[in-house]
Amino acid sequence: MALRDIEALWADVMEHWGEEELHLRLLASAPDLEDLAEVGRRCRGVLASSPDDATALAFPDEVVKQASALALSALPRSAPPRELPPGVRRAALALVAAVGAGAVLWILLRMAPGFGGWR
Repeated sequence: MALRDIEALWADVMEHWGEEELHLRLLASAPDLEDLAEVGRRCRGVLASSPDDATALAFPDEVVKQASALALSALPRSAPPRELPPGVRRAALALVAAVGAGAVLWILLRMAPGFGGWR
């Protein structure tokens, strides 16, 4: 959005300060963080001159919410980790169990007398 568009909408907002619809239209027309930063600067100016105005107190929070949502939506997303199919997972578990059982059996046989147990 061009700065002159923000200025035109901002003039409407200032002229009809209590109308929430104009505030929301201004926010909706700010498509990127740069435009939202400009709107935020203008809001801080109004808040500095009217610190007790309820609209002036609430509007910057809306700017921050929209900027946060916009920034988070721009973050790269990674694919979820790929899971093994259930059959492969069961086969791997069975293999680990078989190797473990074989190791336990080998240790027991080595300890048994007559099978080369411990001396």
